[in-house]
Amino acid sequence: MNGEETMDQASFKALCRATSIALQSQNPEALGETNLIEVDGVRAGLFFDEDTAPDRIICYIDIGPLPPADREEILGRLLAINLLTGTKTAGVYALDLQTDNVIFTQHFLYPDLMTGEELAGILEAYSVHAANLKQSLLDPNNHQPLPDMLARSFSAGLQTLV
Repeated sequence: MNGEETMDQASFKALCRATSIALQSQNPEALGETNLIEVDGVRAGLFFDEDTAPDRIICYIDIGPLPPADREEILGRLLAINLLTGTKTAGVYALDLQTDNVIFTQHFLYPDLMTGEELAGILEAYSVHAANLKQSLLDPNNHQPLPDMLARSFSAGLQTLV
């Protein structure tokens, strides 16, 4: 595809398969069939709708369960992070009410320009980011300033892209 075209379901499944192969998944077809994959112990979901949004893939990263203690404090941090970084291109944080887990969501625009290796690298970086946030953001005893927390988390994840 050349960027002027949009992705279709077959192209999405092919990208999922290539991504799974790059991640050395035991079942390269699973991501395209279930929309779910685990990367270094972090659950991720990739969703594509050819009819309503053929120009994007929506990615969900499961950061982990919201601890019962200091829920309001942690949710307040999430809202503050969204104010600092939140756009459809930078990703946003939310609470999945069905699982009570903190999630990170990101829209990947123009997925027809992505390769499986590139998407695999992004998912690996997000898994590092999720693991770091789980240890820092979801720790009610961590009072580190949010910009510092995010900088450390993202810089560690971005090192996997280099």
